[in-house]
Amino acid sequence: MTTVVSIDPRHPGAYAPLLAGSLPADERGVPVALGCEEEGRARAALTALCVGEDVIIRRVSVDGTCRRRGMGTALVQALCEAAAASGARRAEAYVSLSEQEQEAACALFRACGFEEEESAPICTVPLSVLASGPLGGPAPRQAVPLEDIPAYKLRAFQAAYARAGRGAELPALRGLLGQESMVWLENGMIVGCVLFAPSGQDVELVWLYASGTQAVRGLLSAACRALSRSFPPETLVRAATLLPSETELMRRLGGESFRQESEIRVFTRQLRAEGEAAG
Repeated sequence: MTTVVSIDPRHPGAYAPLLAGSLPADERGVPVALGCEEEGRARAALTALCVGEDVIIRRVSVDGTCRRRGMGTALVQALCEAAAASGARRAEAYVSLSEQEQEAACALFRACGFEEEESAPICTVPLSVLASGPLGGPAPRQAVPLEDIPAYKLRAFQAAYARAGRGAELPALRGLLGQESMVWLENGMIVGCVLFAPSGQDVELVWLYASGTQAVRGLLSAACRALSRSFPPETLVRAATLLPSETELMRRLGGESFRQESEIRVFTRQLRAEGEAAG
């Protein structure tokens, strides 16, 4: 008989081999971990992060001797039920594995009621290359660290962005790098921003929006200078590039150091309808 249990992600005990590397200490969001036991033995584990009203599944790991027995499904379903009861509205899963593993993971999430939203390549460029290339000049005055911006200005920008219907939603601000993420000010108002978050030993470019080449270059230049003060030169800056123009931008900035990793596939599941109260 198998049982789903809650795990302390900082002290996973027997589940440590299954959770290895999936919950870095400096990761954004509130970590959650579940395990599947069979006769007192750790057989499967799931790690996730709660960020705002979203729960983001980081990894589902099943012991090689116990696969195709429904343990992964049980963990995902248990997480979704608990997240919905605690107030989460949406579950997300990002699949970036070898081709064989990727198909198995995609099948798991589809079986659990997830829908595939989009796919995007993961691009990486070393921080040292970004800081010494075209972005290595002085930071413009219009670029200001996120943590120095009053909350009311951020709320006004978020509201204006939502009203404009520009597509992708702004990510939750919790857990971002406040000194390294930058906003672009014109006449005292926010008109763009670049947002970064820690991702293990690397840095993730979470979101970039600005109108005009000057603002894009200025935001990235200021961010690279700030990142260089906080992270070692070998740090990789990662970005999921949904548009060809985003991939080309990373390619131009990275030059010969640019790398395009395996494609990431995004799955989502609505846990509660808009306006529906948590159970």
